[in-house]
Amino acid sequence: MFEINEFMDGLDRLYQEGRIDRVEPYLLSGLEKAGPQNKEAALVMLNDLMGYYRAVSRHEDMQRCAEQVLELISALGLEGTVNHGTSLLNIATGLRAAGKYPQAETAYQQAQQIFEARLSGPDYRLATLHNNLALLYTQTGRLEDAKARMLKALQLTEQLEDMETEKAITHTNLGNVCFGLHQTEEGADHMKKAVSLFEKAPGRRDPHYPAALAGLGETYFHQGRLELSQEFYQKALLAIEALYGRNDDWETTRQNLEMVKDLLRRKDALAAKGLTGLALSKAYYEEVGRPMLEKKYPQYLDRIAAGLAGEGSECLGFDDAHSTDHDFGPGFCLWLTREDYAAIGPALQADYDALPAEWRGFPVRNSTAEGAGRVGVFEIDSFFRNFTGYAKAPSADTPEAVAAFGRIPSPMLLNAVNGEVFADPLGEFTKRRNAFAQYPEPVRLYRLAQALHTMAQAGQYNYPRGRKRGDAGMMFSCLAEFVQAAAEAGYLLNHSYMPFYKWRFRGMEAFTRVKELKSMLEELIQSPLQDPSVQPQIEAICDCIRAELSVQRLTDSKDSFLDAQHAAVLRRMEQLISAPKQEEDPMAEISTSKKELVENIVLTEWNQFQKVQNEGGRASCQDDFSTFQIMRKSQYYTWEEPVLASYLDDLKEGDSLGWNLITEKYARMMRHTSPNLYKEFEDRLPPLSPQREKLQEQLISIVMGWTAEMQQQYPALSKTGRSRSSLEDTQWNTSSETYLRGELSTYSDATLKLYGQMVLNALRREENLVQNTLSFMVHFYGYKSLEEADKACMAQDLSL
Repeated sequence: MFEINEFMDGLDRLYQEGRIDRVEPYLLSGLEKAGPQNKEAALVMLNDLMGYYRAVSRHEDMQRCAEQVLELISALGLEGTVNHGTSLLNIATGLRAAGKYPQAETAYQQAQQIFEARLSGPDYRLATLHNNLALLYTQTGRLEDAKARMLKALQLTEQLEDMETEKAITHTNLGNVCFGLHQTEEGADHMKKAVSLFEKAPGRRDPHYPAALAGLGETYFHQGRLELSQEFYQKALLAIEALYGRNDDWETTRQNLEMVKDLLRRKDALAAKGLTGLALSKAYYEEVGRPMLEKKYPQYLDRIAAGLAGEGSECLGFDDAHSTDHDFGPGFCLWLTREDYAAIGPALQADYDALPAEWRGFPVRNSTAEGAGRVGVFEIDSFFRNFTGYAKAPSADTPEAVAAFGRIPSPMLLNAVNGEVFADPLGEFTKRRNAFAQYPEPVRLYRLAQALHTMAQAGQYNYPRGRKRGDAGMMFSCLAEFVQAAAEAGYLLNHSYMPFYKWRFRGMEAFTRVKELKSMLEELIQSPLQDPSVQPQIEAICDCIRAELSVQRLTDSKDSFLDAQHAAVLRRMEQLISAPKQEEDPMAEISTSKKELVENIVLTEWNQFQKVQNEGGRASCQDDFSTFQIMRKSQYYTWEEPVLASYLDDLKEGDSLGWNLITEKYARMMRHTSPNLYKEFEDRLPPLSPQREKLQEQLISIVMGWTAEMQQQYPALSKTGRSRSSLEDTQWNTSSETYLRGELSTYSDATLKLYGQMVLNALRREENLVQNTLSFMVHFYGYKSLEEADKACMAQDLSL
């Protein structure tokens, strides 16, 4: 006679001993021994065989067993009994594992109807059903329903004795659902309870134990405790293999474990080297990328630009340990002209892809599907067009052009110009990049006016109306619009692009104007929606913005309602794009050769300027290419071409020797602005002969005389620039005299001689070179004459 109880004890021993490979043959032999006459025993064994096939992901075999089970139920006349309900529960769970969710839900509902009709009082089978149905809800995205079912299951198990394992299972499932609902702390609590219950229970081979271990691994991952996450994922992997072999769950857990290990390697390597992502990529280029180019593409080496720019926190300088979990690691961009890309682009990309998979202990970039294509080989036109829609920066000289430029999303423009260029011998990429570096002034004012209008309407007008109505949705929407518009206004007032939303507040830490805006907005968004302080906070933020508008001479209105400022800024924008051209355009007589010389000088100076290490950290002017190029071009367009050519040679020679002329210039200024600090490095600067210093002082005297004439003739305009005399120098103020002395000291003897001859020639012609420089400057700012610019500055002074 076949003894089913004795047989099932043997099955339990196989599971306890981890002899998973013997389970299927054992059950099949039992079915054969029981024979067709012992249907009750066959039903028990087929239910267990279904569970085995489900666990090892043999879904078709599970479904064949399910059909046999239902046939036996019918043959034994067990329809509607608790045994029928239990079998339906097992079948539904197998169907769920096979991804047949509608059929599984139907089977669960049938089992529930039977249990509720046949079972009285709390019963573990009903708790099991709630648990499994909750898992189906989880897999089909109905997380709130899933959590409600699991709580019912937990309530039932707590009313029953000897249900520690079932409680542990329920806590495991609840933990996973809470993670899905972003209720991380609650999920972590459930997972810890589950593992504790499993490990206290006799025999730790319960099939759900690995799920609890993996859940705790996920808990620690969310908490950033990666070492513990790795430990519990490893335990879960071993437990799954011991119970079921390498099934689908084993593979999922293995992938999670590898992800945690990879993240730990990246964090440990990054911490050991103390590098940012940008510095890491630059070092990777210098040590791996550039040697590859030198070996395989020597004829293109002086044409390929290299660097890292685009999407990713490392391009903004915002990366940290958390950034290493995706799209992070050594990598760089190579930018080619259209012609070069057609010639070598695909081959160069293949060589880039073949670079070492690990370097200095750093794994290469762990790119996701969303982050693919951020590094590698790019055609310059395509790179800029991908972010901005334009291969080259568009014009902004008509209302239509201003609106078109203004429609380019600010984060995309920032992607095009962030990061760092490591090398650009051809200069084409840098030239394009610099043209996109900032909004042209009319576009900046256009977007600023839009932001001011939104602030006025959302914050000053509609939020209080929503408050009166008691409309929470309206108030929330108004505050969201107000905060975004205020942040953008802050970026525009700082002449910078606003980044992607998640970095918006982080980027505000670099503000040099309206510095208080970040903390004011943070206080606002943390205030309760209907708190009486919200409206005064909005008005204070608006006042902060209005005050800076006045400082930047963009408004003369004292009106606290920002729509008035919106109108003033729009008027200023319209003046810039509609102002008639000067009758004598100072650029009209500039030759093409001079323009090219000046362009090369400005770009070379800008690249050197980026490398200047300021005592107090990076200066805001190092991020303001628009102002930089206006000031430098205004000066150099007054120079004669031989002087320009000689100075360009000075800059190039400095680059070849690793000597930064811009750094030298600022260092020499410190003789007057910070004399004590200057003494510490004075001996490292190239010595100047007494004869040279005498010549420099003679030239300075002439130029300062011209400067004094301009201060008398255009006093309001002159007030917007530097003070004149070195006697007015402080640590925070550098006069025009000291600035010029620093510049002249960096020129080669040949350049200084040519510069001196140019100044003397101008003096003989009774020509004021400072006046010429100012004429170019006001032209670039949209004024038709020095007189007009001086009047505009005077009007602003009177309004303040």
